[in-house]
Parts: sequence; C-alpha cells; structure tokens
Amino acid sequence: MYHILFLAILTLHLIYDLVLSILAASQRGKPLPETVRDIYDADEYARWLDYSAEKRTVGVVERVFDFAVLCILFGTNVLAAAYHALPGGEGGKSLLLLVLFTALLSVLSVPFDWVRSMKIEGKYGFNKSTGATFARDEITDFLVNLVLNTLLYLCVAFVYRRFGVRGFWIVFLALAVFVLVFSMLTTTFQRLYNKFTVLEEGELRDGLTALFQASGYELENIYVMDASRRTTKVNAFCSGLGRFKKIVLYDNLVNNYTAREITAVFAHELGHYKRRDTLKNTAYSLLLMGVVTGLIVWFAATPALSVEYGFEGVSVIFGLLAMQAVILGPVTTLLMIPRAAMARAFEYKADANAAEAGYGEELISALKQLSKDNFSDLNPHPAIVALEYDHPTTAERIRAIREREGV
Repeated sequence: MYHILFLAILTLHLIYDLVLSILAASQRGKPLPETVRDIYDADEYARWLDYSAEKRTVGVVERVFDFAVLCILFGTNVLAAAYHALPGGEGGKSLLLLVLFTALLSVLSVPFDWVRSMKIEGKYGFNKSTGATFARDEITDFLVNLVLNTLLYLCVAFVYRRFGVRGFWIVFLALAVFVLVFSMLTTTFQRLYNKFTVLEEGELRDGLTALFQASGYELENIYVMDASRRTTKVNAFCSGLGRFKKIVLYDNLVNNYTAREITAVFAHELGHYKRRDTLKNTAYSLLLMGVVTGLIVWFAATPALSVEYGFEGVSVIFGLLAMQAVILGPVTTLLMIPRAAMARAFEYKADANAAEAGYGEELISALKQLSKDNFSDLNPHPAIVALEYDHPTTAERIRAIREREGV
C-alpha cells in the first residue's frame, strides 16, 4: 500500500515539474514586455534563450534522474536491506543509514551541479569558480546537510522515545528555534564559502547608514562579500532581528552600481521591515514547520509504514528519510503557492516605499541592471509566476512604480 502511495506521490510531483518546464519552453521567442525591451538587445535576448534552454534541459534530466533513484529507494525495500547489513545497534545503524543516504544523494547531484555551474554558467560568462572551489563548496554542502539531518534525527528520535506522539510540540518548538537561529546566523553560514570585508567609508556607506537610521534601525555593520570569485551575478541581503541589522553586498554590486541605485534597493528592503513582512514570513514558516513536524511524527509513529518497507516496528530513521525525500517536496510546493502570492504583494509595497523615499527612478534603473546582470527571465509564463514566483516580474514592478509616480 505505502509503496504504491509513495510512487504515486513521486510521479505526480514529477508531472507537475515537467508541465512547468513545458510552459516555460512555450514562452520561447515571444516578444518581451515593452517596459523591459531595452534590457536585452536582439543578440543578448537570443543568447538568453539559448542559456535558459540549456539550463532547463539539465534541470529536466536531473529531475527525471532523481525520480528514478527515489523510485528505486522507496519502491523497493533496499533501504531496509542496507540498514540490516550495517553494524551496531539501532541508533548506530540509523545514523550510518542517514550518512549513506545523504552521501548517495549528494554524490548523484554532483554531475548536474558541475554541468550547471562549471559548464553552462561558465559558457555564458557567469561562473568564476575553479575546480577546487567547486569541490570545496560541494563538500561543505554535504557536511552542512549531514550535520543538520543528524541533529533533526537525534531530536525526533529522542522526543519520540521519551514522549511518544505527545512530543509533537517539542519537535515543533525545536524546529522553530532552529529556523530563528539560522535566520540570525545567515552571515555566519555564508562565511563558510566567502570572505567578508567591511565596506569602506564613503558616499555609499553614509547613504545606507542615514537611510536605516531615518527609519529607526541601527546598522551593526556593512560588509562586502567576494562573490566575484564564483560568479558575475549580483545580490545583496540584510539580516538580523529587531532594530539591529547587518547588510551584505556582493562586490559585483558595489563595483558596478551607483551609490543611489544600491541605496534604492535597501529603501525597498526597509519597506519590508516597516510593514513587518519579515515577521509575517516567519509566521508562515512556522505554519509550514507545523505541517512538517506533524508529518515527521506521523511517519515516525506508524509501524505499518516501516514494517512494509522491511524495518522492524517503528523506524524513526525511515520515517524521517521518507518524509524528506518523498513528502516534503510536494507539501512544500503546495504550501508555497499562497506564500508566493503573499510575497509578491509584499514586493509591490516595498517598491512603493522606495519610490516614496525619492528613489523610484534609481530603483527602476537598479531593477533593469539586476535583470541584465543576473540574466533574468523577463517574460516568464503567467502560470509559473502565479505558482512559484515570490517576486513580481521586472516588467510588472516597473509598471507599478511608473503608475505610482504618474508616469
């Protein structure tokens, strides 16, 4: 019964992803919206079409390959066979199975990561990583995933054995604390991959500091991250809870954008803080964690599930692996549809905040340059936007800013 159920869930999720890929491909060659036609010239747009097609092809191949692997793992009892072949007691076997499972998925993803990063991104001039940097990043990703999965398993196993199903709320609170701490340590985790330097004194630093102070926030510091070692793409982010914030700027952003354009981007970010968008997003994340925790506890507390897959009685480790590999993806996809719609509404209002602060034109200029530098899709299929985009398209954002300014 559970074998068939899991295979059906995997198949439906694959079909959903393939339909989105077909919709994306159907947009090829359609004229760009008028407000963004100046971002790509004819040659650049043709280049983008080739770039997006190559990335989409790799994504589809990887998705089908992952589907086949998961069908083997959860359409048969191979995980139980591996578990019983491992040495040690229940706890030791479970941890070893977790290591093997995480290592298997990590190793199988490496060729696709290599093609995407080193081949396609390199071919189109975005990737600056060396083979050594790529290898280090992959190993770091594996170790971080392994540590997080191990901590989750130990937490669930301890709580279930000590409190049973009543431990639902303990696991939920543990996940909630983890997410909050992780959000505060974003910069710390980024330091595993990149070097951070303090932004030097000057117009940009003064402008950002004044902008945040005028809105009642204090900047702990402003950092520049050496993203150019890996990519030519640009980004920036703001972290920290309460009134104290850290800003991190990609060096590509600092080197290629004007001080007012960068300040406009953070005037937008301040719009999120003023409207408590971060708090609202955190509340939605807690809802998602509640659903995930319920699934973890249900999977861990269903002996029939583990027994059908060849385990003896309740198997916390199998329940956790099944939830993560089979159930989490589809559940997250469904729950993120309303979350994406909510986030798009937040983005429009944050853009309005930047325009009200006198940075409307600079924000439009920054959005166009960001789209060009990041080789963004300027004409995505409306259905994909509705289902997955947590930002409106660049064309829609420019249109909304222009309307607000009466242009």
